[in-house]
Amino acid sequence: MIIPAAGQAKRFNAGFNKIWTELDGLSLLYRSVAAFNSHPEVTVIVIAASPGEVEAVTATMKPFNKVINVVAGGDTRCDSVLLGLKALPEDVEIVLVHDAARPLVSKQVIDNVLKGATEHGAAVPGTAVSDTVKRVDNTGTVICTVERTMAMAEGTANNLTTVQTPQGARRELLLDAYRKFPFGTMEPTDEASLLEAAQIPVTVVKGDPFNVKITRQEDVAMAEMLLRANSPNPTFRTGFGYDVHAFAAPEEGRKLWLGGVQIEHDRGLAGHSDADVLLHAVCDALLGAASIGDIGMLFPNTDNAYKNISSLKLLEEVGRRLAADNWTVSNIDATVIAEAPRVLPHRSAIQAAIADCLNIEPSQVSVKATTSEQLGFVGRREGIEASAVALISR
Repeated sequence: MIIPAAGQAKRFNAGFNKIWTELDGLSLLYRSVAAFNSHPEVTVIVIAASPGEVEAVTATMKPFNKVINVVAGGDTRCDSVLLGLKALPEDVEIVLVHDAARPLVSKQVIDNVLKGATEHGAAVPGTAVSDTVKRVDNTGTVICTVERTMAMAEGTANNLTTVQTPQGARRELLLDAYRKFPFGTMEPTDEASLLEAAQIPVTVVKGDPFNVKITRQEDVAMAEMLLRANSPNPTFRTGFGYDVHAFAAPEEGRKLWLGGVQIEHDRGLAGHSDADVLLHAVCDALLGAASIGDIGMLFPNTDNAYKNISSLKLLEEVGRRLAADNWTVSNIDATVIAEAPRVLPHRSAIQAAIADCLNIEPSQVSVKATTSEQLGFVGRREGIEASAVALISR
């Protein structure tokens, strides 16, 4: 395997090499290498990195036992692949070249290319073009329609095909194609075009429409959707949160906050922060589901940084910590237990406040309210308690 990863990615327009762009917490390069490192027929992997990133790529590749070398790439993709070829062991017979920016390559596509290269000498994965293709000028005006069928000296050519990577060939054929290519007058776009120029037949094997290439920023969102839609083993976790706060004395002048919404009442709740008992229960449910502590550990009441802080800020921080660990909030179900005030008139505002903090939809947040039937400290109107259940996934 050779993975060229030294490109400038100008169309990606991110100000950095797009191989470091993450999909669900793992870089494009990491995901691409992982696909081949786990394949039983791939024996060695060489990566051609940008000269200034060789050290960073080498460090990132430590989990992969088949990566034998990270070399400095060249000015073009073709240069980088040749440098990778020279770094391969002498006994390698079949070479696959794969774009680092195709992180969703499947085992089946790798199998298809390996089989095609072994049987025919060279192979590329391809998918039929279903749309009509137009050739346009610099102003966007159509010049002509690209014909699907055309007459050639060798006979009739049918269908249009887009090709992907990995592209595979016998090592000696690829090296021969490098020797014969007229580099002074043109630049090959991929390994197949090198082989074609040397009149070496290239077989198209079945590709995969999900084997997308990340070229522009908008491609990342599409790749994330495909990744999650095809994840075979999503992980789900549930967490439970509970909190209780006593009412403060009226003369303290504290405001009553529930679910990030200020509610008119003669007393607020006592606490180090704004004492939002509902948000505290939600925070603990999320933290418990992710198994990353609890609200007392993260935001201790001995720390003045959290004195009178809005609990919405605490919830935002909890959301960030879950996102950093690749968790997505699926839904929250919370209950407030109080004799007064009435919570249900504020239900929609509370749902919206929680959802906004966690970047989810209000429909993913359920807020209910009940009383304690005048039993216990809640029944005596000494305080309010709240509980919450959260479901998270990744």
